[in-house]
Amino acid sequence: MLNFNYCNPTRILFGRDEHRHLGTHLKAVGFERVLIVYGGGSAVKNGTIAAVQASLEENGIEYFTIGGVRSNPTLEFAEKVKKIVRDSEIQLLLAVGGCSVIDTCKVAAAGACYEGDPWDFFTKGVAIKAAVPVACVLTIPAAGSEQSVRMVINHNGLKLGTASEKIRPIMSVVNPELFFTLPEKQIAAGVVDMISHIFERYFTNTEHVDFVSGQAEAAIRTAMAFGPKLLENPRDYDSWCQIGMVGSWAHNGYYGLGQVEDWACHAMEHELSAVDPTITHGAGLAVITPAWMRYVQSVNLERMLRFAREIMGKDTIEEGIAALEAFYREMKMPAKLSEFGLTDAVLVECAKSACARTGTIGQFKKLASEDVLAIYRSVA
Repeated sequence: MLNFNYCNPTRILFGRDEHRHLGTHLKAVGFERVLIVYGGGSAVKNGTIAAVQASLEENGIEYFTIGGVRSNPTLEFAEKVKKIVRDSEIQLLLAVGGCSVIDTCKVAAAGACYEGDPWDFFTKGVAIKAAVPVACVLTIPAAGSEQSVRMVINHNGLKLGTASEKIRPIMSVVNPELFFTLPEKQIAAGVVDMISHIFERYFTNTEHVDFVSGQAEAAIRTAMAFGPKLLENPRDYDSWCQIGMVGSWAHNGYYGLGQVEDWACHAMEHELSAVDPTITHGAGLAVITPAWMRYVQSVNLERMLRFAREIMGKDTIEEGIAALEAFYREMKMPAKLSEFGLTDAVLVECAKSACARTGTIGQFKKLASEDVLAIYRSVA
């Protein structure tokens, strides 16, 4: 196990009606001027925005509101948010939504404290030295951005990520009741996404990480046990509690403590959803992850066999991978990249782009562009 330095200051307000009390918590830490950011309008229609606004009003907190964040969010919209932050002297960005809204707020929060182009954070290695505080009301449990130091944004045909402790949210509401109206596709893709966040840390060559690995295995088994129940009954509060916990903890750094993480599958999928923003991130991961496992399994047979036995309950690596694929089918996820309408020519360009900036991706096995293309083609 490697040395690590871990601090997670995000306050989680978990459970029924917690979004209705958010104003009290924000007032207690001194915020008086807030910008609410949301997505396509469902948070307005189901009353979540009104409830949050009422909570702010009850506590004398002035607020502004902007909606319109899309899935696979853009830097251009984050720039709009940044301008409001600066022009209106906003003290806190309040994201009401899922990862797209939260990451938009994170980009705007860092950009508002930087005189250059926020794209520099993603392409030039510029460190984020300051950011406007971010808080969240989670409406889609999937990406775990409500506790994480990471953010991802689309710009100029690229989908890139970066990380900084400065953008970790200070406070996040996780109320399972707000997930009841999610469509089946988002439920399924969200469960896949949170499992993938743990896989990206679990598949490591670092030795003596048994404590963290055991925790990761339990979390993945929990997601696989309760995810299908939500497809049967999207209003199952108790199942949402389990899935909400897994999703929020999957990406806060806990399951990567003391070890080298991978992140090749995310890098490969980001290329696909950058080309076609209609591709749901979790759906792309459902196709790529088993293909990646087959391609890299010989690197560390002991770790791959542990996955098969401890997570999937199988005796061989191939049986474990096949069982994972069966779970993804149970969650009604796609099995081939052709289901997204992606041609071989597109895959060739995506493979080149994936490795263009760093030469290789991943740490479990470093993948060059020809490796990425081989993985894509194995599930084309």
